[in-house]
Amino acid sequence: MSSFHSHPLGIITLIAHCLQCASALIVLGITAWAVRGTKNLTVIYTLVISVLTPVFFAVATGLSCTGRRRTRPLPLFLADIVLSYLWLTAFIFLAQNFNAVNCRLSRWNGEIVCSRQYAAEAFSFIAFFASLMSLLLQYLYALYYNPDDYNFHPHTMEQTQARQNLQGNLENAGVM
Repeated sequence: MSSFHSHPLGIITLIAHCLQCASALIVLGITAWAVRGTKNLTVIYTLVISVLTPVFFAVATGLSCTGRRRTRPLPLFLADIVLSYLWLTAFIFLAQNFNAVNCRLSRWNGEIVCSRQYAAEAFSFIAFFASLMSLLLQYLYALYYNPDDYNFHPHTMEQTQARQNLQGNLENAGVM
């Protein structure tokens, strides 16, 4: 397995990204409904983050598939760093907004919609957790399962060739 996208950690990361995008689309639907009559910072910020998540994921995936071999996972890694903090902030905003007072006092579009508010809060946490999980899986791949040819450096290749030549010479001389 020579690439991140064909490695089991890469496949699990792709599933986590799909979960993140699905949660973002659910939050997008809820906050898009709420923004019609409720124009506070919490709703608008969460709406913007939920719109940006699928866009960031699509651009980062496209760049990681078309980039050079050494930098392929880097766009996904950077997008996950940014999105994990943005989703954590969105979750904190939603939790502070809804859990500080009774949901019946905090109305969206002039309606009492506790279930929608709590659903937006829950799915924003799922989006945060999925982005954090994919970030950690990409880090584990880079740390432990990265193929040798991924870190291609001309000096490293020359040193490997020199070691092979030395080992061959030592075997021919009967030392090894």
